[in-house]
Amino acid sequence: MRIRKAISSAVVVATAAVGTITAVGGPAQAAWVPPFRKCTSFDQNGFKGNVCVDRIGWGPQEFLGQGEIQSFPSKCAKFRVDVVDPDGTAVHSVDNIPCTTGTIGTARYLAELHVNGRAYARLAGFDSAGNTLLSVNSEIIVSPYDNH
Repeated sequence: MRIRKAISSAVVVATAAVGTITAVGGPAQAAWVPPFRKCTSFDQNGFKGNVCVDRIGWGPQEFLGQGEIQSFPSKCAKFRVDVVDPDGTAVHSVDNIPCTTGTIGTARYLAELHVNGRAYARLAGFDSAGNTLLSVNSEIIVSPYDNH
């Protein structure tokens, strides 16, 4: 009888602990898998803001590229945000984003072998003729499992 009560009490305590983790941090996994972020600030040719890359996950890595725009020149027509592998190849892009302030882009890429656990984000701004007005890269972010 004592063993049954002890087991029952342990299950209640464990369930309450999991409920607390879930309530505080959303899903239990979110409490254990924090995102990591690298950003580069820029202030050039009328553009001001940041370009950032986030790495999410401990197993398969997901990389997110975003721009955070504070200001842009009137001749800006669109932005593009790329997630780029260390060799310079854009592995995923979000294009034709109208020039605006705030957070833009969120190019998502689930990294397998292609990026070898390393990537960065690139933010580009263009005029209406397609001429590049801005091209800024974030720092490279590295997977905890990368051997390079």
